[in-house]
Amino acid sequence: MRVTLIFLAACIGISACSRDLPEIDDTISKTAQDQPIPKLLQIDSFLEPGITDGSAIEEDTEALEARVEALKRKAAALRNRDIYDGQDNLRDL
Repeated sequence: MRVTLIFLAACIGISACSRDLPEIDDTISKTAQDQPIPKLLQIDSFLEPGITDGSAIEEDTEALEARVEALKRKAAALRNRDIYDGQDNLRDL
């Protein structure tokens, strides 16, 4: 029941705030309205040639996997490290 009341209050608040917004056509200048709609381009024209065949993604994946393995080895070494020196003091890491 509370969720419904909160949702209802949020809807009323949003609708009250949006009533003062100008119409979309009023926010665009006459010069901008008279301009032709730009032609959309295919995404392939923006991509580098190496990206479309997936080779760059494979290289990035291999580099990331190598980094993950290195971090796992480092974590294992830190987990297995004895930091207690036998004299109730912790050694510097």
